[in-house]
Amino acid sequence: MLPASTARLTLVTGSTAAQRSSLSRAAVVTAAFLLAAAVFAVAVWTRPGQRVDQWLLDVSRALPPVHDLPFLLSIDVVSSPLLWVGVATAVVVLVQCRRFSSPTDARRGLATTVTLLAFAPAVVLIVQFLRDHVLTRPQLHSWIAETANSAPSGHAAAVTAVVVVLVLASPPVVRPLVGTVVGTWAAVLEFVIVAAGWHRPADVVISTLLVAAAGMLLPDPWRGSVRVPPRWLRSAPLLVAVAAPTIVAVFYATITQVAAAAAIALVMALAVIALGVGRVGRPQSGRVAAPEVRPTVGAVPPTIH
Repeated sequence: MLPASTARLTLVTGSTAAQRSSLSRAAVVTAAFLLAAAVFAVAVWTRPGQRVDQWLLDVSRALPPVHDLPFLLSIDVVSSPLLWVGVATAVVVLVQCRRFSSPTDARRGLATTVTLLAFAPAVVLIVQFLRDHVLTRPQLHSWIAETANSAPSGHAAAVTAVVVVLVLASPPVVRPLVGTVVGTWAAVLEFVIVAAGWHRPADVVISTLLVAAAGMLLPDPWRGSVRVPPRWLRSAPLLVAVAAPTIVAVFYATITQVAAAAAIALVMALAVIALGVGRVGRPQSGRVAAPEVRPTVGAVPPTIH
């Protein structure tokens, strides 16, 4: 039996690790919000930023539209009920894969599931309110016909929210793989939104950063899980930065479009990795030290067989 001092040290160490995780997550959330604000300030409120952002949009508009995109990579999928029913079903099923240790734990899991289900519509409404009623776009160039503010993108917010809820609903051991697959899909779709002329590149980048930062504030339905992915697998979402522009290159031929897709994909890859900051538990490498149980005075000692 371990002495009480060892048990207390274990509890203090766990508390310190939790505090460090919370601080690291808070730092990443703050950095993501500040980066989104910086992208908006440069791309919308400066003449060079507006010029580059509008040029990338005009290049996409000048090229022939692509009509042979799979449905999952088309803009129509964002408004498809099948997508949202599928995402909601996946969230519920994945969260229920966890074994709840008590009725209180089960109620907490139910509350977390409801929060994840409400996340996508909530962030889309907030993003649209920011775009239409809070943020403004000055007209710094007379040759830019679109003077209304288009940042952040509601469609990009929706697909990024899908990434957030599916990653958090998944068991921690498979989150890097889920984030890689779903993040690649979202990055390609965000580029398709730009290529179709619906939004400028900065619009989708800002949405990705905002929604990912908000997603890091969500409760974790798998909090306390000791089954974690190996360290080498945690960087798997970086493959999004390669896979997404590769898929884009199959349908869009110009180097400018592929480069824009690569930039969008890199932001998405970093956003997926950021979702795991401060959420990885400790691997179960051995028995966990438990507090010392002192016998009651006058109790009958156990019989030794």
